[in-house]
Amino acid sequence: MALYTICCEVKKPTKSFIYVMNLVVSDSLLLFALPFKVYAFFVNNDWSRKMGKNFCRVLESLCFVNTYTSILVITLICVDRYVAVVHPFNARTISSPRTIAGVCAAIWIIVCSCTLHIYFTSQSESCFYHLSPRVLDIVFIAPLGVVFVVCALIMVLCSIGIVHSLRDRASDPRDRGNEKCTKVLLSNLFTFLICFTPYHAALLLYASAVNGFISEQYYECLRHALHFTLYLANVNCCLDSIYYFYAIKELRRAERVSGTAVPMEVADTSMGSTVNELRDPSSH
Repeated sequence: MALYTICCEVKKPTKSFIYVMNLVVSDSLLLFALPFKVYAFFVNNDWSRKMGKNFCRVLESLCFVNTYTSILVITLICVDRYVAVVHPFNARTISSPRTIAGVCAAIWIIVCSCTLHIYFTSQSESCFYHLSPRVLDIVFIAPLGVVFVVCALIMVLCSIGIVHSLRDRASDPRDRGNEKCTKVLLSNLFTFLICFTPYHAALLLYASAVNGFISEQYYECLRHALHFTLYLANVNCCLDSIYYFYAIKELRRAERVSGTAVPMEVADTSMGSTVNELRDPSSH
């Protein structure tokens, strides 16, 4: 519905339009894979006979693409918001829609290229539930952890910078708009960390057990922990629907006011909350 709405109703692509498009496509990949994951849980080792290994590789790859495109796009939104608030005079040149579209395209190319490793090395008999040791090669998993840590640090630093900038510019430190913006920023940040931090910790530990760095007695326990934390990470996809609502609402409002969509200064995918015109919190 979000994809149909923005494609049919938005006349001019903006940054908000680009973000929604990328997140909708990314989430759709996961939604396509989830019913088959449920099916895989019930058929277990009969998957290869009933559905085929190649199809399993595709599904596992789609889940990987969703996770890391979501992480990178959410981080990009946070950086874009930081530039708009802390460096408003440079925002139009630094983060134009064309630049954002190019960065998003680069994200898809990089993530899909890394996904080829999963597709060509997975030999799972039970789709999703027993990943091939070659997929869990520490040389492949460790960089994923580094990418997440870097993205998390960027979000923390950008959020702190935005909060300080808002407080410095507010005429009244107790201004409700400023307080609301701060709460939204922190809740979005915490949700991002809660959704993705346990998964990456479990993934690194499980890969370490598979590669012999941790005792085999923890193998099954870590495997179950990995699946549980993956479910938690997928919650972020569900919360994106709230973001779509606010993003489309803002785009429609901008279309009615000026005939062209105005980019939102704050739109975060982790909680789906948006706060308009964040450069001037007193306007709230």
